[in-house]
Amino acid sequence: MQSVSRVPRKSHRFARHLSLVVAGLLLGTTLTACGGSSSKATGDASADASRSAGAPATTISFQLDWVKNSQYSGFYEADNKGYYAADGLKVNILDGGNVSSTASVIAGGGAQLGIVSNMARLYDANKAGAGLVAVGAIYQTSPAGIMTLPSRKITDIDQLKGLRIGTDAGGKADINALFAANGQSPDWTFVPVGYDAAPLFKGQIDAYYCYVNSQPVTYDLKGEKSNAVTFADLGFQSYAGLIVTTKSYLDSHRQVVADFLADSQKGWADALADPAGAVALTIGHYGKGLGLEQDSELGTLKAQVPLMESTYTKSHGLLAMDPSAITGAMADALKATGRTNIAGLPASYNATLLPSSQASQ
Repeated sequence: MQSVSRVPRKSHRFARHLSLVVAGLLLGTTLTACGGSSSKATGDASADASRSAGAPATTISFQLDWVKNSQYSGFYEADNKGYYAADGLKVNILDGGNVSSTASVIAGGGAQLGIVSNMARLYDANKAGAGLVAVGAIYQTSPAGIMTLPSRKITDIDQLKGLRIGTDAGGKADINALFAANGQSPDWTFVPVGYDAAPLFKGQIDAYYCYVNSQPVTYDLKGEKSNAVTFADLGFQSYAGLIVTTKSYLDSHRQVVADFLADSQKGWADALADPAGAVALTIGHYGKGLGLEQDSELGTLKAQVPLMESTYTKSHGLLAMDPSAITGAMADALKATGRTNIAGLPASYNATLLPSSQASQ
């Protein structure tokens, strides 16, 4: 058995690949997901009206941005307990371990909904013409962070200066953005590494770009202690694990998207109420064959809980997004990275689809 760690990643081919996808859409080309389902959204504005009792289920594909581990267990719970089915939905959950750009999969019609890892990447996708809109967020606080040995505790951006930090090309861009969000020029040494923090414990790097609910948990179970700090703690606030669809699909299938969100919200409530049960479901069914380890997956899911909850979710429910946060501190962080047209940011988000959010409008 092996642990399948999660680390933020983005292929250097992302921008070119997404541009090709968007160009294909403009030409009417049918594109399929990289390694995923070939099903496409085929309904029109009347699709929601046809979802009456006894009607055939509406099939949608939901593209994950990593392998089917416990970090997505709320969606498995919603599927397994029939929440989706009760609303006439058949949801195909697509593994994302080999997908270089989930944004291009969704924009190209390979999935009707899916996950884009953070707000910066959604911004970049839409700038390239993807036409995506976020309708929910798994994480209120992004799990992206910096992992160090116990002898080195990072509490502010200045302590990253001059360090050898292990990550990939996508992580390099994110760390540069972290410096920019703090009004500083990047001052660190990029060391290309894979999705394992082993180089940190071998002394080959000073810090490692991690998911704070993943690699630190895995190594702690091995008896290797570490410190981890989130990007948010270092001054870069962002929703993460964004649940997105295309604006055209939302326009023609608004009720489908709303039902998917409400059902997923219930599934996540169940997963957080019974993490052990959610992990058992993950390992035994949805992530079967991946070599997932019980202790590591349970530790990861438990560490994920505080990242999913906030004052806002206490009144609006899990997965909810606060419009004032999007246009406030999170917009400021994006602007600090040099991204422009931040005034147009709200067009990429729709926070009104969850039941509690609808009630507050």
